[in-house]
Amino acid sequence: MAAHSRTRLRIFRVFAALCTGCLLALAGGLYFGYHKANDPDIVHALIIGGAIAGFAIFGLTAWAWLVIDEHIARPVQRLAGNLRTLTHGKATAIPAHERTTYLSDLVPAAREMAQQLLDTRVALDQAVARETETLALEKDRLERLLSDVPVGLMLCSAEHQLVFYNGQVVSLLGGVNADVAPGLNRRVFDYLHPAPIEHAYARLLEADDPDAASDILCSTQSEGRVLAARMRLLGNHPGANNDNPADIGYVLTLRDITGDLATHSIRPDIDRPGDWPLAMIRASDLASTLQATLRSKGVTLTTETTDLILRCDGFQLVALITALINRLPLPHGALHLKIRSDGAGAMAELSWEGLSLSDDALAQLLSAPLDVGLTDMTVQGVLSIHGATLVPDNSSRLHPKLCLHIREARLAQRRPPAIPRAVVYDFKLLSKAGNAEVSCTPLDELTYVVFDTETTGLYPDQGDEIVQIAAVRIINGKRVKTEVFDTLVNPGRSIPAASTQVHGITNDMVADAPDTATAVQRFHKFAEGAVLVAHNAPFDMAFIRRHENAAGCRFDHPILDTVLLSAVVYGEAESHSLDALAHRLGITIPEEARHTAIGDAIATADALLKVIPALKARGLETFGAVLSEVRQHRRLLKDLNG
Repeated sequence: MAAHSRTRLRIFRVFAALCTGCLLALAGGLYFGYHKANDPDIVHALIIGGAIAGFAIFGLTAWAWLVIDEHIARPVQRLAGNLRTLTHGKATAIPAHERTTYLSDLVPAAREMAQQLLDTRVALDQAVARETETLALEKDRLERLLSDVPVGLMLCSAEHQLVFYNGQVVSLLGGVNADVAPGLNRRVFDYLHPAPIEHAYARLLEADDPDAASDILCSTQSEGRVLAARMRLLGNHPGANNDNPADIGYVLTLRDITGDLATHSIRPDIDRPGDWPLAMIRASDLASTLQATLRSKGVTLTTETTDLILRCDGFQLVALITALINRLPLPHGALHLKIRSDGAGAMAELSWEGLSLSDDALAQLLSAPLDVGLTDMTVQGVLSIHGATLVPDNSSRLHPKLCLHIREARLAQRRPPAIPRAVVYDFKLLSKAGNAEVSCTPLDELTYVVFDTETTGLYPDQGDEIVQIAAVRIINGKRVKTEVFDTLVNPGRSIPAASTQVHGITNDMVADAPDTATAVQRFHKFAEGAVLVAHNAPFDMAFIRRHENAAGCRFDHPILDTVLLSAVVYGEAESHSLDALAHRLGITIPEEARHTAIGDAIATADALLKVIPALKARGLETFGAVLSEVRQHRRLLKDLNG
């Protein structure tokens, strides 16, 4: 309001200055005229005339100011107030005022803007309410799904505080008893023994592998139930600093195996290692963990390992070997651990400088309790779990050994690509009408499979064949990142060097790949019930349809070509290559992904998602409408829809 008053005051000052200036000019004119005439008799006439003119100037100025103030300044002030109220308050319209003639189109324009703002606000509120309702419904469905998952799920912070658990966890930890029931923001160690969990968490942090998991055994604090658990880190969530280990939480899946142990009569004195949920751990990881554990106690251990994968519980073996070292005769020095292949298993040889371990000391060690997060567990029990044996080797008096034979091990191999673990859902499909006529279906409601191929050459009728097929799926206007089809194909012929320079696929890479008929059959299964989309679809479909008989399938899917869609949106005169279309739509194709089937399929899918709104803006809402428009550009490419 102060700003509004200052505006009116400024206008008043302008008119006051104008009036003062006019009066001063009048007085100056009269004074100059009097001296010019040099006649004392006209003084009274000049004074009377000046007074009349002065009052006239003052009156006209005041009247002009009042008119401007009443019809411009005040209405502008009211309009500004109404606009602010509308913008920041709850007003639903700009009140009408009579004295707005002098504002011409300003008030109607302001009302149009206000109405547009109100309409946008209403639409936004409706969209927020609709999306909030959808999210609440999806949240409720996910909660119901998680409550029915037959394993316990616990989400923990980096400080081991509980931030989520499902209903199964309550029963696993001892029921609803207030003393043992889980609670949010409570430490997970109030319910589970900490040692295995802390060990697995530290090992996953050191692994620096987002797909790594650690299988452990732990027991409850209250009832001593034995639980098989799997831990994964929770990086890459919003707000997490993945470079800071203090900000990385983890998820635990829990399964009660106490009954399984009783059923199989697994006890420390019975050798049934196959029934225990052991994990596959690299020998080098086991050695590194053992070194770190001993280093914290001031003990130095040198290690030597081969590239082996051990089937074991890493935490239990670390605890066992640490217990062995703690029982060695003093003084001793130069501790060394060597892990090597031994038949179908592995041999861990612990050697030291000093006296050998006596038979009595070894017997006492085997019966000694071992803290591995399980009740009443001994060293012999851990050996039995692993089907392992511990044998002294005193052949060298200066360097005695303890030889730990681990039952199962294998040479490490190259790790296969990680299987996507993301939860995939679209609850809108629950309310989607099935078997709708494709031509009448809105573009956003269609399921698309966007694909691309790489080939040995450009001429299928001259013997060129497919060497790679890749595809991604689009459902309800979103690309499902976890639903991907990507396979190399053995073309049954050599790949020319010129083609390899384009797509990077060599003869060696496809030597063990499925043949074309098998790959085409799998792709047909992946694309079932979807609209096929490709960039320059006739080229890719010519290669695929040559193998329909061998694959035992028919590709009778509706087909869209992004070349033709680009022509519909941008006109035929523009370039319609995938690179040109991606550049026009602001899509970046990484250099390493260009001319790979999966890279081009993803780029084509992203282009399709950005072109669909442009098609809808032209009134092309359904597949049939788009198809009719596309057929006007059939001279660019062959229409594949019959």
